[in-house]
Amino acid sequence: MDPSDTTAPIIVIPPQNTSVVAGSSEVTLECVASARPVERLSIMWKRNGIKITSGISSFGRRLTITNPTSADVGMYFCEAKLRDSTEEPARAKAFISLMVSGKECTAVLVLMMCTYCCCSTLLDEGATHAEPPYFTVEPESVILAEVEKDVDILCQAMGVPIPSLVWYKDSIPLSKLQNPRYKVLLSGGLRIHALRPQDAGIFQCFASNKAGEIQTYTYLDVTNIKPAFIQPPEDTTVTEGMTAMLTCEVSGAPKPAISWKKGNQILASGSVQIPRFILLESGGLQITPVFLQDAGNYTCHAVNSEGALNAFVMLTVWNRTFIVHPPENSTVIKGTTATLRCEATHDPRISIRYVWKKDSVVINPSSSSRITVEKDGTLLISQTWSGDIGDYTCEVISFGGNDSRMARLEVIELPHSPQNLLAILNSSYSRSVVLSWVRPFDGNSPVLYYMVEVSENNSPWKVHLSNLDPKMTSVTVSGLTPARTYQFRVCAVNQVGKGQYSSETSRLMLPEEPPSAPPKNIVASGRTNQSIMVQWQPPPESEHNGVLHGYILRYRLAGLPGEYQYKNITSAEINYCLVTDLIIWTQYEIQVASYNGAGLGAFSRPVTEYTLQGVPTAPPQNVQVEAVNSTTIQFLWSPPPQQFINGINQGYKLLAWPVDAPGTVTVVTIAPDFHGVHSGCITNLKKYTTYYTSVLCFTTPGDGPRSAPQLLRTLEDKPGAVGHLSFTEILDTSLKVSWQEPVEKNGIITGYQLSWEVYGRNESRLTRTLTNTTLEYKITGLSSLTTYTIEVAAVTAKGSGWVTSSTISSGVPPELPGAPSNLVISNISPRSATLQFRPGYDGKTSICKWIVEGQVWP
Repeated sequence: MDPSDTTAPIIVIPPQNTSVVAGSSEVTLECVASARPVERLSIMWKRNGIKITSGISSFGRRLTITNPTSADVGMYFCEAKLRDSTEEPARAKAFISLMVSGKECTAVLVLMMCTYCCCSTLLDEGATHAEPPYFTVEPESVILAEVEKDVDILCQAMGVPIPSLVWYKDSIPLSKLQNPRYKVLLSGGLRIHALRPQDAGIFQCFASNKAGEIQTYTYLDVTNIKPAFIQPPEDTTVTEGMTAMLTCEVSGAPKPAISWKKGNQILASGSVQIPRFILLESGGLQITPVFLQDAGNYTCHAVNSEGALNAFVMLTVWNRTFIVHPPENSTVIKGTTATLRCEATHDPRISIRYVWKKDSVVINPSSSSRITVEKDGTLLISQTWSGDIGDYTCEVISFGGNDSRMARLEVIELPHSPQNLLAILNSSYSRSVVLSWVRPFDGNSPVLYYMVEVSENNSPWKVHLSNLDPKMTSVTVSGLTPARTYQFRVCAVNQVGKGQYSSETSRLMLPEEPPSAPPKNIVASGRTNQSIMVQWQPPPESEHNGVLHGYILRYRLAGLPGEYQYKNITSAEINYCLVTDLIIWTQYEIQVASYNGAGLGAFSRPVTEYTLQGVPTAPPQNVQVEAVNSTTIQFLWSPPPQQFINGINQGYKLLAWPVDAPGTVTVVTIAPDFHGVHSGCITNLKKYTTYYTSVLCFTTPGDGPRSAPQLLRTLEDKPGAVGHLSFTEILDTSLKVSWQEPVEKNGIITGYQLSWEVYGRNESRLTRTLTNTTLEYKITGLSSLTTYTIEVAAVTAKGSGWVTSSTISSGVPPELPGAPSNLVISNISPRSATLQFRPGYDGKTSICKWIVEGQVWP
């Protein structure tokens, strides 16, 4: 049976003090008790420490005494206990007194001790009843007691009147002995404190009253006894940090001296006291607190004059169970899994059990598929919702101690949508709307801000206002465009994210206004010498403020205070206008404005433009050209007369083209310089090439006439690289190198320069200067099996050109060739024959010829 199902007995209705008249048929005491389990409850009645067996009913709750006499007067005890239980029973008491001729003889409870007295009027005049003494409690005939113990010798008597008791030791009244260790108890018994050997002897108890006298006796034998175990020591298991109680209850006379050892070290005795180790009065050893190193074998040694006794006990110390990774306050998002850790460390010799509680109520994982407790104590709650919010306590239960920790779990979710969203036109400002709403549920996470989205003219929703103060429940939405329809919606944002949008408002139309911005990108360009084409784009759509009906264009002479001339373009689809009948080659300023049903908007900023200009009709004057180097020609000139430019001088173009390729013209544009003689250069021309040169002036409409062509050749320069460097006839001491003329001669080729050296050895370098007609050369005096670097460069009057280089190795020394083999003669005729053979060893060089010898036989 689970100990938790056991409840210790308690007295519910105690027995009551009762007076009974002498000669009555019976008297009854009742004692009602409660305990669990009730079937193990037993009730026992005692008087003077002796169990009463007669007169008890079947349930034991009632004690009935038939024909009560003065011998039945006294204190009665009711004891309730559970069978097979070691717990102390519950007790209650009641006194029965006897009424004699209307008088009462009773026992009085004085200072919680019972004694007997007889009422002074019990045997007064008129009372004739008397009863001689009789013992209700007598001592045993022999009492064996140990030295230094306390012993009680019982003796109680009754009679009418109540008898008096007198004690003797060895026939000597105790009053004469005057021994302070002897004390007569209120009950009549004798208590001897701290027995000594001289206390041994015969003790007599005399009871007397007017009706007679009786006596009883006992022999008190005081002995020395060698130590013996009252309760054998037991191995003890305790948890680290707790208190260990090692029992060693020993009897003996005189009282044995107890000492405790672990190994050879004395831990506690009458003279030795080590911190944490306490020798108890009972002889046991108390260790407070217990450490892991305290585990082991302990010896209890008991000794007195009669002998010695040893007991061995094993102390096992378990590691204390405690939570090393307690649950932490957590906040999870609704629908996700909450993880609350609760990892505990414990002694490996014991098992532990995890119990989780939510708000002090035990969680049963088997009752919900969402809840799981892992082996390591971790609590997993999947698909969390608001019902999971609370305080969670992890309890670890084990024989090694218990521990518990608590954490708070919060479940947050997206905020709900704001309610009752209203949109009203702002009466004080036509381009704004006042929004108001009711604050929504925040999803257990404070609202960080609100967002306002807008749909303009049924366009997709877009964010118009963000990061609105979470305390706000209304806002003025400004920056709207007249003559457009708007709908609004609002959502709240918390730590989890953006909640659902509110229901959108009804669609509002803002009133029309004149366009608030002018047309953009105004472009004016002269079409003829008396007209200008003006083009533009409508104002930004957000600035129309209504439906555009058309445009107004105005223009006047630039820089003069003349009046504007107007043109009305009555269609918003037309975004151009040709302004005609203007003055030739004159600057005008032009502006454009749009209008709608509410009126004319703002004019654009003025743009200026000239009517068209002409092309120059005269070339530049005093043109001079000079070759600066092999690729550059310098020009010097004066501008044409101003009256022949016919517009704004945009600059000059320098022209050069080869005599043999007139279609290949190089053009360099020079900005105009209105001070002195103009100059400029054409670069990157071909070297040592004859060019025609010329200069022209141009305006915006086009180029003027060219100056008279002048013939000029660029200067000579170093030639380019020779081409196709190749090697033939490579032998061990010589080789032939050949090349081609350079593609870019850049002048007159006067010869070639040939150099060779052993690869990586500049000191071995040799150079030969060759004529301009030499395109191959045989190099001799080489060393066999040697790598050489060979370089060839063309030469003009300006010097050597680019060097063409190559690396090559000379051949090996030749050896005599080997003899041919497999000679076969075929196709024999009177005057010829065909010889076939297999060549032999080539001698490390090419075989240059074969020698055929024959012999004519006679």
